[in-house]
Amino acid sequence: MKVIAQTQALQDALNVLGSIVSTRTPKPVLECIKLVATANGLELMGTDLEVGCRYLVTAVQVEQAGEALVPATRFSGIVREATGDDSLTIESDKEATIVKGTGSRFKIFGFDPAEYPAIDQFPAAGDFKVPAAVLKDMITKTLFATAKAHSHYAISGVLWEATGKNLKLVATDGHRLAQAMGMLESASSSSATAIVPAKFMGLILRVCNPEDMLDVKIEDNQILVKSSNATLMSTLVQGNFPKYSDVIPQNCDRHADINTGEFQHRVRQAALLTNDESRGVKLSFQADSLIMSSRAPEAGEAEVQCPIVLNGNPMDIGFNPQFLLDALKVIDTDMLRFEMSAPNKPAMIKAGPDFLYVLMPVDLG
Repeated sequence: MKVIAQTQALQDALNVLGSIVSTRTPKPVLECIKLVATANGLELMGTDLEVGCRYLVTAVQVEQAGEALVPATRFSGIVREATGDDSLTIESDKEATIVKGTGSRFKIFGFDPAEYPAIDQFPAAGDFKVPAAVLKDMITKTLFATAKAHSHYAISGVLWEATGKNLKLVATDGHRLAQAMGMLESASSSSATAIVPAKFMGLILRVCNPEDMLDVKIEDNQILVKSSNATLMSTLVQGNFPKYSDVIPQNCDRHADINTGEFQHRVRQAALLTNDESRGVKLSFQADSLIMSSRAPEAGEAEVQCPIVLNGNPMDIGFNPQFLLDALKVIDTDMLRFEMSAPNKPAMIKAGPDFLYVLMPVDLG
């Protein structure tokens, strides 16, 4: 193999693959990136056996087709430090790879490319197409609500449901639930459901350009997503996702319309005087004002006000302020609607027709 590749294009590819490749594993080949040079360009591959990526670099001149398997950390370091070089020459000879730049030459010992695990290519046809900008927005609005601990493995991922031209993403950690809706470019060939790992969702955010049109294929135990320059794959999370429709409140007799930016600002202020023991902010909904208060022993107390329009009777309810802020950060509408029914029952934030967020209240004593 011999190629002359644009340094920045290599760096972009390695930034993505570096987030996948294992750094601590009993299998040395899993610490490597596979390079495959063909007439189409230079394809870089990485996997941790659960998530994988095939990333095509087209800003490359292929002088000799071939393959190489190189340790990811060493190869990435060489490319990263080649800041003054517009291009790098990469040659492989059996299990050694030589990287040449202006005034530099590196010889890296690797492994036999045949030892690397196979990474599936995207099939001839996907199940549906979705604009990358739509999917990335939906991921941003749900990923934060996944469970960080794996006490219930199914909720460590995000539920995808594709029906017709509609795509729904749902995430929950047992204390809150985020749901986002989006329109597909082409209708799903059949209804598809999958629990997609959080790591893979983050990879989609890193790889896909907003201008891309993504092809998606969901199979029995894996999902594949194809963008303009990469094919991503992941095994699916196994288990049963909670019946989320049962969690979404149906009969809220109070709702308040609130400016999103003002609400976020006031929640941040109220959160300043909370601590790990008193991680709650009291929200007192009045006819035209929301009063938020907090207190922490040995720290002090806070009270801030936010203008609202309340429909229904006044009510006091408490929430973890960080859980509120997590949702407010991703809402892109000027106004939101806060719906509730009782101090001890879940409340719901709605922003536009495509996003809702259910949040369990906390007991403020």
